[in-house]
Formats: sequence, C-alpha cells, structure tokens
Amino acid sequence: MAGDKKPDGSTDAACLALRIATVALSVASAAMMASASQRSCTAAGCSPSPASQQQVSYSDYSSLKYSLAATIVSAAVQAAAACVKARGGGKEGDESKSKAIKSLYELADAASQVFLYSSSALSFSVDDFGTCGHRVAGVCKGSGEFCQRVRASGILSMAAAVCLAASKYLKDVPVSTWFKSGEKKAKKGCGPRGHCHH
Repeated sequence: MAGDKKPDGSTDAACLALRIATVALSVASAAMMASASQRSCTAAGCSPSPASQQQVSYSDYSSLKYSLAATIVSAAVQAAAACVKARGGGKEGDESKSKAIKSLYELADAASQVFLYSSSALSFSVDDFGTCGHRVAGVCKGSGEFCQRVRASGILSMAAAVCLAASKYLKDVPVSTWFKSGEKKAKKGCGPRGHCHH
C-alpha cells in the first residue's frame, strides 16, 4: 500500500537492538527476583542461632511469584520476536503472511508491556508487605537485602518496558525522518537562486 512506511536499515537495527535489550533486562529482572531470599529476625529478636531467624523469600508471596513468571514470559516472547526479526520475518513473501506476522508482533509487544508494567508495580509495592496500612512494621524492616533485590527487579522490569516502548516508537517514526522537518523549514521561502525571503 502507498500509505505504508517502510523503516530504513538503521531503524531496523535500532529496533532489533532494543528488543534484545528488552530480553536481557527481563532475564536480569527474573534472576534478581529468583535470588530474593534472606534470613530475617523473628519477633523474639536476633541471635546467631537459626531458631531465632526465619527465611523470607519471593516464593512466600503470590504477587512476587507472578512478577517472576511475568518477566520470564516477557523475555521468552521478546526473544522469539527478535529471532523472527533478525531472520527478516515479514519483509518478503505474500501480503497476507506479512500482515499476520505484523499482527503477531503487535500482540507480543502488547502482552510483554502488560507483563513488565504489572511486574514492576508489584515489585515496588514490597515496602507495603505486612505493614497493615503502615500501622505495623513490614517485611522490609527485618529483611532489607530481600527488599532491595525485589526493588531492583522492579527497576529492571521498568527499564525493559521502556526499551520495548522505544522500539515501538522507532518502528512508527524512523530515525531518518527526525531531521527532515528541520531541513524543510530551512529551505522554505528560498528562491530558485538560493535567496531566501524573511
């Protein structure tokens, strides 16, 4: 179709790089969440003996288990999309196949964004776990390292979502068009001999 915009080579490379970055950040977020575990003090206090300590882990909370699963799914989906993109999927072949691949890209991106944003939101809410409206001390009071890892996982998920959003933006607005509008404004009002009227 005449109205379709075909991205240039630099845009394709940038989009692919951002998709790969999305995969890497999603995997890093999942790894950080999976390692979120710490021995914390019980109500009786702290002592070197294991009896006065209890293990706190992401697996104790359904929201954090969802967060881990969401980042893994996002990484898998984006890895598949990046693989198809690297092989030139959707560039050649019949029009119906090209449209089908484009629709799958959009579905994969939408699903990944939902997973990444919800994962980061749940990770950032760890400070409220067990606080009962901040009337009592939460899990982070005695498990600072655990909460730091959960927050770090949320930051990585958010970074992955930003990379994916940037990839979608570049696909719609190619890099080669960023400076064309400025060039057109500079040439506007110039005569055939290069004399401009102000």
